[in-house]
Amino acid sequence: MCPIQFLFLDPMVLAMNVLRSSFTLNDRPVVTSSSSSSSSKSSAVVVRCHSAADHHPTTNGRRPSYGDPVVVVVLRRLLLRAAPSSGQTTTTTTPALPSRQDVQRIALSAAPYLLFLLLYGINPYIRLLPVAADIGRVDLRNVSAWEEYLFPWQLHVVVSSVHFLPLDFVAAVPYLGHYVIPVLYPAFLYLIHRLELILQFYRLLGLTMWGHYVIWLVAPTLPPWALDFLAAHQATNASIMAETILAAHKEGPAFARIDSFIGRPFFYGMFVGNPVPFGSFPSGHVAWPMCILVTLPGHLRSRFSVYVVWVAWATLYTGHHYVLDIIGALALVGGLARLMGHVAQAQQTRCSILPL
Repeated sequence: MCPIQFLFLDPMVLAMNVLRSSFTLNDRPVVTSSSSSSSSKSSAVVVRCHSAADHHPTTNGRRPSYGDPVVVVVLRRLLLRAAPSSGQTTTTTTPALPSRQDVQRIALSAAPYLLFLLLYGINPYIRLLPVAADIGRVDLRNVSAWEEYLFPWQLHVVVSSVHFLPLDFVAAVPYLGHYVIPVLYPAFLYLIHRLELILQFYRLLGLTMWGHYVIWLVAPTLPPWALDFLAAHQATNASIMAETILAAHKEGPAFARIDSFIGRPFFYGMFVGNPVPFGSFPSGHVAWPMCILVTLPGHLRSRFSVYVVWVAWATLYTGHHYVLDIIGALALVGGLARLMGHVAQAQQTRCSILPL
């Protein structure tokens, strides 16, 4: 397949190719039970095991098919690594649509998180949490003062002091993927047949975000870029209203540089409608991937931890969070994960959340 054909590959064809091929542990012919009749409707297949000598290093024991796009091969290998092994033979089934009972269980576990999103989105209208116009009633230096007391320097300033455009784009990647995580991760878990982890993830995510909501009520916090921007402008013209200053700059300096480079207010438009401007502590950008980390199958956690570190660095580099925001997110998710583990043990149910 030429590069032009690959770029314009039909997404539905790609998805069908992945689903058709990713749940067979190799693409050599499978061996079905010889006792089954030709009219048997059983969908189980027994996959042959091969020695290391005939194991192909790039396609899991088969020669590469040059009709397969690169994305199909990569996704197939990712799903193969996530699939649990069970000795020399493995019984697999083609993934079916979730049952009505499974959908109900997933919806019920996701309900607290969805309710949080609803209240978060309509906050400018109900104003349960402070909005930009309430800046005069918010302690702007609560977390900043603690960070200055605990550390000899402000780490977000140190991290963001070394900046150039490629790093700006590297920091933007996890921000762009932030809002698709609660959809893509459960879809991945469903593909590897781990429904119980989907339920645990949504329960933990819902508890985590409601923990954020309570903290935002008690201690609303302005992001460090906004506080630094406010201090710099009021030092030159103290008569300018704080609300006016913040309205002119919404995305932070790193994303402002990207907007200037592409000639479009992309990130400004993303952040200008933020319904909760005083939600820096704890960091939701770090909490969401942490909820994934503690509910992942064990053999994938060490790899995904690299992404969590990437997100934490990006929040400091962009000036969106303090170090204490990151520590607060880790502590909140870790404490709630431990609590869920104790509750699960008390109910004598299976719980594979990472013990902390």
